Amino acid sequence: MIKYILIFFVVGFSFLGTSQNKCDQVLLTGRVEDSLNPQSFYNMMIVNRTRGKGVFGQPNGRFSVYVNDNDSISLSIKGYPMVNFRIHADDNCQFKYHKFIERQETEMKEVVIKPLKTLNQIKEERQELSMRETRQVTGIEALQSPITALYQTFSKKEKNKRWIAEQEFKDNERKVVQELLRLYVAYDIINLSDEEFDDFISFLNINETFLKTATEMELITFVQDKFEHYKRLHSVETEENEKWKSELDTNRQLALYDMIQLYNSHQIIQLHPTEFDRFSTFLKVEDSFLKNATNEELTVFIQDKYKKYIAFYNLNDQTLVKDYHLTDVDNYKWRSDLACKNNKKDAIEELLRLYAEHGVINLYETEKERFIRFLNLDESYMMKVKESDLIYFVQSKYKRYLEFYKLN
Repeated sequence: MIKYILIFFVVGFSFLGTSQNKCDQVLLTGRVEDSLNPQSFYNMMIVNRTRGKGVFGQPNGRFSVYVNDNDSISLSIKGYPMVNFRIHADDNCQFKYHKFIERQETEMKEVVIKPLKTLNQIKEERQELSMRETRQVTGIEALQSPITALYQTFSKKEKNKRWIAEQEFKDNERKVVQELLRLYVAYDIINLSDEEFDDFISFLNINETFLKTATEMELITFVQDKFEHYKRLHSVETEENEKWKSELDTNRQLALYDMIQLYNSHQIIQLHPTEFDRFSTFLKVEDSFLKNATNEELTVFIQDKYKKYIAFYNLNDQTLVKDYHLTDVDNYKWRSDLACKNNKKDAIEELLRLYAEHGVINLYETEKERFIRFLNLDESYMMKVKESDLIYFVQSKYKRYLEFYKLN
């Protein structure tokens, strides 16, 4: 009897010791410190590499999070080196961590900060723009002083004077426009990068009189319109155009399709993919032009053709790309009717109800049955078609339906 009691005591003690050392969760608490910047940890993240999870710490460097024993932990703080350590739980299933850290040394580029001018200051500069006068004999004076007139006309020195005056004026005009654009960028009127300033000023080609006399609203409208054209003209890179141009000789149709897709992705045009083939035929463009045209010439050409195409086929370029925010949950009912219940009629009715509810079409209940027959939707097409293609198909059919039955 004594032996059994002893064995039970030993085994029980062993089991108790094991359960004490094993922790389901470990409370990690800690702090990182920078003696020079005690409150600089606004973006500190505690990353559990073993579990693939992360939480944010406090601005004073303190943090606490539950982890597992032996987990690998990293502290990620912008401007500081990564801190890595591993969890070793104590008898209370806790692990405390404390570390002093120093910022990484970074070489800063020299930045010249120029104060923004006010609208009134720029307006005064606009109004004061004028070219330095260079005296030139003209009209009756030329008849009275023919030698002076001839000298001013043919003398290199006089020509240089006029040229210098013109360049000074252009420089001053450019500086005023630059200050104006800096102000517009600061107030998010346009989104122009530093590298684009010079190029965009040249692109603006702003008229001297307009610059001096235009109101603020007229200037803003003018610059915004020009900027929109500028971004579109420069959105397509030369390398991107070269890809489809290289296909012209081997597969012209594919090249045109890729070109339209490219300009569509840059939102220079807004076409549904089902319109690509018809639009490529509508373009009626020679290969020589496509190969030799600049990016700007191509963009202008395609935009012009696109406007004519929309007008010719009476298309609405907004509905071609509109997002109706239909989710998988929205589409579940009719797809379920089609796939599980094999009930095409109920599926189409549910689809049309959904599209009417979301504004895809404006179908009255009394017209539903007749439109379903007119729609003539194929079951296999419904199962495999993309949502955007199905929306466009139904919209196109609905438009023809209204025209066919002469409905308003």
